Amino acid sequence: MLSPQRVVAALGGRRRPQLSATELLRALGLSRDAIRPLRSLLRRLEADGSVERVERRYRLPRPDGLIEGSLTPGSGAAARGATVVEDTGTVWRVAEAGECAAGDRVLLQPIGDPSRRRGEILDVLAGRRSEWVGIFHRRGAAGFVTPYRDDAEWLVDIGRGDEQDAREGEVVVVGPAPRAARGGSRRRPPVARLAGQVREVLGPPGTPLADVRAVVWRRRLPHEFPDAVIAAAEALPAVLTDAEIARRVDLRDRAFVTIDPATARDHDDAVCVEAAEQSHWRLWVAIADVSRLVVEGSAIDREALRRGNSVYFPDRAIPMLPERLSGDLCSLRPDVDRAVLVVELDVSDGGEVLRRNFYPAVIRSRARLVYEAVAGVMEGGEAPELPAEVVGQLRALARVTASLRQRRLAAGSIDLDLPEAEIRYGPEGSPADVAIAERNVAHRAVEDAMLAANRAVAQVLAGSARPAIHRNHAPPRPADVERLRELFATFGLENDAPDDRRRGTPPEIPPPGWVAQAVRAAAGRPEERLIHQMVLRSMSRACYGAAPEGHYALAFRHYTHFTSPIRRYADLAVHRALIDTLEGRGGPEHRPDAGLRREHLWMQRVAGRVSWRERVAVDAEREVADLQKCAFMAGHVGEVHAATVTGVAPFGLWLTLDAWFVEGLAHISTLPEFLDFDERHFELRARRGGERFRLGDRFEVRVEAVDQIQARIDFRIVARETASRQSAASKRSRSPSSL
Repeated sequence: MLSPQRVVAALGGRRRPQLSATELLRALGLSRDAIRPLRSLLRRLEADGSVERVERRYRLPRPDGLIEGSLTPGSGAAARGATVVEDTGTVWRVAEAGECAAGDRVLLQPIGDPSRRRGEILDVLAGRRSEWVGIFHRRGAAGFVTPYRDDAEWLVDIGRGDEQDAREGEVVVVGPAPRAARGGSRRRPPVARLAGQVREVLGPPGTPLADVRAVVWRRRLPHEFPDAVIAAAEALPAVLTDAEIARRVDLRDRAFVTIDPATARDHDDAVCVEAAEQSHWRLWVAIADVSRLVVEGSAIDREALRRGNSVYFPDRAIPMLPERLSGDLCSLRPDVDRAVLVVELDVSDGGEVLRRNFYPAVIRSRARLVYEAVAGVMEGGEAPELPAEVVGQLRALARVTASLRQRRLAAGSIDLDLPEAEIRYGPEGSPADVAIAERNVAHRAVEDAMLAANRAVAQVLAGSARPAIHRNHAPPRPADVERLRELFATFGLENDAPDDRRRGTPPEIPPPGWVAQAVRAAAGRPEERLIHQMVLRSMSRACYGAAPEGHYALAFRHYTHFTSPIRRYADLAVHRALIDTLEGRGGPEHRPDAGLRREHLWMQRVAGRVSWRERVAVDAEREVADLQKCAFMAGHVGEVHAATVTGVAPFGLWLTLDAWFVEGLAHISTLPEFLDFDERHFELRARRGGERFRLGDRFEVRVEAVDQIQARIDFRIVARETASRQSAASKRSRSPSSL
C-alpha cells in the first residue's frame, strides 16, 4: 500500500539516500502501475516540506533544519556577497566565507527570517585540504595513501623517496608534492587522485596518537591555537587585585571543594553546603568566572566560539580555551583565590528550593577531591586526611542532593543509566583494559547540584526578557511515542500516562513521567539496557536555543548550561547574560527594540553554532573510543569468552563480553539455521526447531576478527552457556552498571 509514511521510511537512514521515483518504487516493492500515484504523492510531500527534490531524485530534509550546499565566494578581502547554493537550487547569502574556498560543500544555519535566505557557515563538509591523513600502502619502490576510514574521497600517490620510511598499513600525514599524480589505479577508481609526500608517520591504527590525529583531521577539529590567542592568554594577570576582590562577595571562609574524576583536566566548579535553619540547607555552587578574563569579541573569545567546546578523548583533550586559562587562571585550585559566579540555594529536606541568589564572589577551595574518595565519605567512611569541616559538608552535600534528586524524579524526570566505557592505558601508552566507568553516590551528588544551579539560572534568565542561551529538549514525535508504547507493551511495562500534561504539550505526547515510570519498572531485567537505549533513540536531540522551550527529559520548564564555562561556550554566554541581568543591563527597559532584535539574532547564531560543535565533538569522542576498543581487542583475536546478548537486530546479535566492556556483532550468517527477526519481541527465531536468540541469553563466543580501520569487532558463537553458569551470570547482569 502506498502511503506517505512508507515513502518517508524508504528514504530514511543514516546517509539520507537520494532515490529516483523508479528506485523508490522498487524499494517499496510496488509494481510499475503505481508510478503515477507515487509521483503525485512525492509532489505533495515536496510541497509540505516532508521530502526535497535534488534534480530528479528525492531525499528527506535534514532533521536539524541546517542547510547543505556549495559555496560561491564574493569579491574583496571580506568575501562580501558570498552565497551558498543548496542542492535544491535555493540560494542563501552569508555574511562571510571565512577560510572556505569556492566549491566547498558547507553546512549553513539560517539566521533570522527564513524568507530572507540569510545564514552563517557552521562547517565545511567536503572541500579543499592542505594536508591529508590516511593509510599508507606500499607499491614497489613507492606507494599510495588511501583515506582514513576508507570513505573513498581521495587517493594520494607517494613517489619514490617521499614515503619517509612509512610501512604498510601505517597512518600517515601527507602534504601535496610538486609533481603530477600518476594514472588510474587498478585498486579502485578514486574520486580524487593527488600527488603527495609523507610529512609524518603516526604509527599503526590503534596507536592513540594515530587514531586521535586521524579523527581530528577527518572531522576538521581546530586543535592548534593561533599565535595571537596564545599571546593574549599569556598576557592576562595571574593574581586578583584588591579592587577586584572588593567588588565581590568574600566567601573565602567557606569550605568549598572541587570534586572531579582523578584524570580531570579542568576544575571549573566547586560546592559547599551548610545547615541554614531548621529543616533546610544552604547550597553554594561556585563556577569559575571565565567571562572576567575572556572579553566578548576578543581574540580568545572568537577562537572559543569557533571551537564551541572542548573535545575529550580517552587519554587527551582539545581544549576550548588555551592552557593558560583552562588549566591555570580559571581552574579552582586549592588554597588559591579565584573569582567565581555563585548560585546560592536554600533547599528544604523535601528537595524544594526555597530561595535562590546569584552574585560574583571570591573563594579559596579547601581541597581538590576525586569521586571515589568522596563516595567513601558520603557513605560513612573515615577520611582522616581531610579537615572535619570538609567531611561534614560532603555528607551534607549527599543529603541535600539526594532530596533534590527525589523531588526531580517524582516530578517525572527521566533517569537513564547507560554505562560508558573507561579505557585504561598501560605504561607504554596503549589500551590495556576496557571497563565500565564507575558511577557512584558522589557522581550523582555533583550532578544534582549542577542541575539545580543550571535550572535556577535558567529561571531567572527566562524572567528577565534578556536574550540568552537556553538548553532545550523537545518532546518525542508522535511516531516515536507509538514505538515506545509498543516496546513497553512487549515487555509488560505498560502504564497509564498521567493526566497532568505539561502546558503546551500536544495531547498525543505523554508527559515525561510516563517514560520515567517504564524505565524504573525495567530495572534489574535483562531488557533493561535495551529499554534505556530505545528510550534514548526515541528522544529528540537536546540543543541550544535563543528562547526557553523547556527540557522534556528533565521535566524542567526552564533549563540552561551554566556550570562549565571552561569547556562550553554556551555556558560562557550564559555567564555574560546573568551578569547583565544582575547588573540591570540588557532588558527591554534598557535597550531599544532594534538592539534587542540584534542581540536575539546574535544568540540565535551562537546557539546554532555551539549545538553543531557539540554534535561534532560527541561523534569524534565516540569514534576514537571505538577505535581504541578495537586496538585493545586486536590482541585477543581467537580467544573464547563468555558474553551476554545486549542487542538483537535483523542482521545478527550484539553481545557484550564479561571480561571487558566491549561489544561485538555475531552476524546472522554465522548463526545456525534460518532465522527470522521478531521485531516486536526483539529476538531471532529459527524457522524450524524453535531455537530463539533473545536479550539476556548467555553464550561462549570467539573473537573472530577486529577491523581497526572501520572500528568493527566480529564474534562467532561457540556454545550456549550451561543453565548453572547462565543463572549465576544473570544475577551479575541485573545491576545497571553491568549492562
